[in-house]
Amino acid sequence: MSISHNPMFNRAMQTGVDQARLGISQEAVDAEFSKITSSAKMTVEGTAAKVFGMFLVLLATAGVTWFMQLTALIFPAAIAGLVLGLVASFGKKVRPALYVAYAAVQGVFLGGLTLVFETMYPGIAQNAVLATLTTAGAMFAAYRFGWIKVNARFTRVMTFAMMGYLAFALINFVVSLATNSSGAYGTGFGWIIALAGVALAAFTLNLDFEAIVVGSREGLPVENEWRAAFGLTASLIWLYVEILRLLAIFNRE
Repeated sequence: MSISHNPMFNRAMQTGVDQARLGISQEAVDAEFSKITSSAKMTVEGTAAKVFGMFLVLLATAGVTWFMQLTALIFPAAIAGLVLGLVASFGKKVRPALYVAYAAVQGVFLGGLTLVFETMYPGIAQNAVLATLTTAGAMFAAYRFGWIKVNARFTRVMTFAMMGYLAFALINFVVSLATNSSGAYGTGFGWIIALAGVALAAFTLNLDFEAIVVGSREGLPVENEWRAAFGLTASLIWLYVEILRLLAIFNRE
């Protein structure tokens, strides 16, 4: 017999009757209901922890590469890092193992590359690390205090700028291989191009900060912390490489 014309109300009442008959406490029912209806949400703290973890992996592989002088792995690691980065960027599924593998491979690449430049220009590694941390800190402060507004226009401009720079980087890479030179970076305008790369990489960090804050505010599923952590890590790696290149140009001249 129905208690009401509302089927949901009838189901709730029947559940209550069954609960009483079986001797199940209300606390147990509430706990099970909470498990079903609630899910972990993305947070700034959780994302920061994952960024920290990825950098621990990166620093570990970079340290091994540096101390064992595995500079022969630079090119293979660069290719592997590019492939993993593209898969991670365009893949629809969140794969934490993929992001960690990306960090590990990039650590090998950065460790070997830094060792090569440090051998050529002693002291450049320390300056590159300090410059990267300082620049990243300045970008975070600019974002935190609202000096840089990440709106639709900013995002659109940055997207086109990054696409243009990527096209230039690929063309310059091909030219460098064909001519056995530094390409455009070996010209008198090399430092200007490198400085533009540093600026572009630095401002990209604001897109990553915005993604983390918005994702946390909107309560996206917790697995999105990995995607956001990967984006921020990739931008920091890019910034370090651009700064290292710029310092190398200045030391060369």
